[in-house]
Amino acid sequence: MALTDYEIEEILKKYDIKKDVYGFIKYSDEIVLEAQMNFGNILNRTSIIAIIKKFKGEFEEGKNTGKLKSKATLNKFLEIVVDKLELFKSIKIMNEYKGDYINRYVASYTYVSPYEIALSLLSNSFLSHYSAMYIHDLTINAPKDIYINKEQFPKSSYLGDGNNISQGRIDYAFSKKMRRTNMIYSFSYDDTSYKVHVLNSKNTHNTGVISKDVIGFSKPIKTTNIERTLIDAMVRPGYSGGVSEILDAFIRAENINIKKIWEYLEKFNHSYPYYKSLAFYLKNADYDYKSEFKKYKNDPRNHLTFYLDYQMIAPKEDEELGVLYPRGIDDIS
Repeated sequence: MALTDYEIEEILKKYDIKKDVYGFIKYSDEIVLEAQMNFGNILNRTSIIAIIKKFKGEFEEGKNTGKLKSKATLNKFLEIVVDKLELFKSIKIMNEYKGDYINRYVASYTYVSPYEIALSLLSNSFLSHYSAMYIHDLTINAPKDIYINKEQFPKSSYLGDGNNISQGRIDYAFSKKMRRTNMIYSFSYDDTSYKVHVLNSKNTHNTGVISKDVIGFSKPIKTTNIERTLIDAMVRPGYSGGVSEILDAFIRAENINIKKIWEYLEKFNHSYPYYKSLAFYLKNADYDYKSEFKKYKNDPRNHLTFYLDYQMIAPKEDEELGVLYPRGIDDIS
């Protein structure tokens, strides 16, 4: 609701604000609407400047015909709209790799999820791995580590070198720690600390990336769908809570589109035999796996023993599938 002239005058007096920037107060409701419609309730330096520019309007005969006068600047916006009117709250976010900080200005007139703040760090990014599991209710946990993903630019056509994969190469790779991103941000929001892991997966033309309305979020967000989420999780278990959490996610999913998940796996064309991992999870979540798994019987990697996770100690083996898995998994399935 627009403020009355009396209310504006009272605010000007209370905060000792000069009238040449009173437009920030008079049109504060419209500024909020602009933030909601075009910037998802989270502003940064660029979006604030865009709002100011829009509200300044055009100049005619040297005069500003817009709703904000020429002295309405970024600093004045922060001073009045953020600090005094408290329509937005400033969140300082640390880039742990570089050691510097960036700011986001988060709406205080509605609840904004920390996952939305994370997504604001990278344009056209989406939630994946453990975060997508949370969005789809595939875990009972509410992880404070948030995973956002933006696919790499398309490269020349790549065919997985499955023919050149040896048992020694697999054994060596999975005896090491899983490679992790070093692009990590951290911030505190509502007295809770979060870490944001920025991932750059290979280009799949955003296969399985959807827009989803989620309770507790101020707007729809982009995330991987259930099938893409489960594949991403099994390929990078360290980003997804580990094997036990991933198996529990397969069980919780209940209505996995079996045809779609196998199609995704084939499209992603991994060099390693992740079809063995997928068959293992489907088998232990009581889904049909044999009809699709048998299509790989002539795959040149079929004689290889694969791993569900990195650096497993004394794993057990599913001899039917040729997969090593952590002890204790049998208790879940």
